[in-house]
Amino acid sequence: MFLRQAPAAILAALVLAALTTSQVAHAQDAAKGAALLAEARKAIGGDDKLAAIKRLQVSGTFLRSTGPDQVTDGDFDIFIELPDKYRRNEITGFAGANVERAEVLNGTDVWDDSSGGLTQGRGFGGGGGFGRGGGNDRPGGGGGGGGFRGGGFDRGRNQNQGAAAAPADAAGGERAKELQRRARQAELARLALVWLMTTDGPVAWIGTAQAPEGTADVLEVRPANGIPTRLFLDPTTHIPLMITWSGQPTRGGDIRRRGAAAPAAPPQGQATLELHMGDYKTVNGIKLPHLITRGPEGITQEELKIKTFKINPNLKADTFVQ
Repeated sequence: MFLRQAPAAILAALVLAALTTSQVAHAQDAAKGAALLAEARKAIGGDDKLAAIKRLQVSGTFLRSTGPDQVTDGDFDIFIELPDKYRRNEITGFAGANVERAEVLNGTDVWDDSSGGLTQGRGFGGGGGFGRGGGNDRPGGGGGGGGFRGGGFDRGRNQNQGAAAAPADAAGGERAKELQRRARQAELARLALVWLMTTDGPVAWIGTAQAPEGTADVLEVRPANGIPTRLFLDPTTHIPLMITWSGQPTRGGDIRRRGAAAPAAPPQGQATLELHMGDYKTVNGIKLPHLITRGPEGITQEELKIKTFKINPNLKADTFVQ
């Protein structure tokens, strides 16, 4: 039986095996993919319980690498309202003060807020960063307002230069907003899959990843507003082990190697990004992973330790409103 909390080295070997498998697979088995996804949903709680979940509130602590041997930590809250609403709040201690930050998706609208100091965009999950906003970032707060949003400023630009550049700036802002929207929609699709085994796209079985330490069934999921994602399942229990996708890695080292020799730099350009699930606990009859780690190709750049899941909580009316 494959361990529910498989070591990262084992899962990394399975990723490599799955990549090799996909290169020789000429046909995807949609029927087997649907059947295995159904087994995974049954393993974590069953269709009836999962279908009843429309909202989630997830709270815990995080560690994140922002550079070689540089790690920040703090508290987070994630709010999800299916099918298209997502919010992540973070509070991070910085220079003796708390920095509060929010990133939000509300249908097709996206926005960010920060308060308590300046923070760097992190592009959670890879593939696109985001701007900064001012004001209260908590649900029920004022939200919105001033601050920097996706940009900064140019020095030494005269009025004529500013007028000529305005259309280009507007076009660039729209492109950045669209990238931000896509990145956040992809993140929501990933979390819905990780926590609820829910997707709005086709699923197919593409093979069995084999490594000396174990095996896993590999499904390919193509969410409507996400990117193709591979889901690895324990072949015996059908418990989800990890997901992978292709994207731009963020900067940062391996949080497991703090104080050790500098790890290899993350690959440039597109890379295989990994999200591992572990420490399953039962909440309201549903098995949910309380430990999530992610990073590119065997490097752990972020760790989430989840303290509480609230299923179908009564969210404030302005949770997803700027």
